[in-house]
Amino acid sequence: MPNPGRSRPVPLSDREVEAIARAFVEARAEARPLDRFPADLPTTLEDAIRVQERALELDGRRPAGWKVAMIRADLRAGLGDERLAGPVFAEAIRDLPHGGMADVCVYVGGFAALEAEFVARFARDLEPGPNGFDDAAILAALSGIHAGSEVASSPLATLNDLGPTAVVCDHGNNAGVVIGPELPGWRDPAFAATPSRMRVDGAVAGEGSAASVPGGPLASLRWLAGHLARRGRRLHAGDVVATGMTTGIHLVRPGMRGRIEFADVAACDIDVTAFGRAHDG
Repeated sequence: MPNPGRSRPVPLSDREVEAIARAFVEARAEARPLDRFPADLPTTLEDAIRVQERALELDGRRPAGWKVAMIRADLRAGLGDERLAGPVFAEAIRDLPHGGMADVCVYVGGFAALEAEFVARFARDLEPGPNGFDDAAILAALSGIHAGSEVASSPLATLNDLGPTAVVCDHGNNAGVVIGPELPGWRDPAFAATPSRMRVDGAVAGEGSAASVPGGPLASLRWLAGHLARRGRRLHAGDVVATGMTTGIHLVRPGMRGRIEFADVAACDIDVTAFGRAHDG
C-alpha cells in the first residue's frame, strides 16, 4: 500500500500519477478538502509535471495562462530547477483594468492565500527569436504588464508545507488571478523599482517591488517559455502569467478582503469567498 505524504527515491508509476491527478481534480470539482496527499509524494519535478499534465487531461480545459513561483533556494539544486509553474483557467481570471473590486474563490478547509504579483498579458503567440526566448522576443509578444494578484488555493491545507513537487501536482496551488491596471513604463529597465503592496483587511501585509522576483517579470517569462516548450506547450495570444510573489504569501479565508496597491495605478480590492459544492473555477 502507498504511504501517503512520504517521499521516496523512485519514479511514480503511471497508476500513482493517475491516482494523484484524479484525487486533486475531483476534490477541486467538488470543492472538497483533502486530509492528506493522495499517494507517495513525488521526489522529482519530472514526476510532479507528469501529474500536472494528467490533471490537465482529466480537467479538459485549455489553460488561459500560467503562474510562476520561485523554488526555495535550498531545494533548487536537488530538484534541478529554480522555479515551478501551474495552469490558470479563464473562469478564475478577474479583470479590473481600471481598479475596483473583484470576488475570488478559495477552498474551505484547504490552503488559501493572496499574493501581490506583476501579471503579464500576451498580445500574440510567443515565438522564439534569433536568440531564442530572449527579452526582445518576449517584449514583442506582450500587450502589457499589470498590477495583479495570484489567488493561491488548494483543497489540501498542507500543500505548501509538503514542498514544490506537491505544489506542482495540484495546479501549482493556483485558483485564479486578478489582473489590475496596466503599469506605465513596463518596457523600461527602471521598471524593476516599481513598488507593490498587499493589504489584508486594511492592514499592510507586505511590500515589495518588481525586483522582489529575481530578474524581475521578464526572467519569469523567459523561464516559463522554455519550461513550456519542453512540455510541448507554448504561450498563446491572450494568455496571462502571474510572474511570482513580490510581497509574501498572505493567508486568507472567506470573508476577508485583500487590496493590491501598485505605484501610479488604481488599487484593486479582492473579496475572498468560498467555492461552492459545484463551481466553474
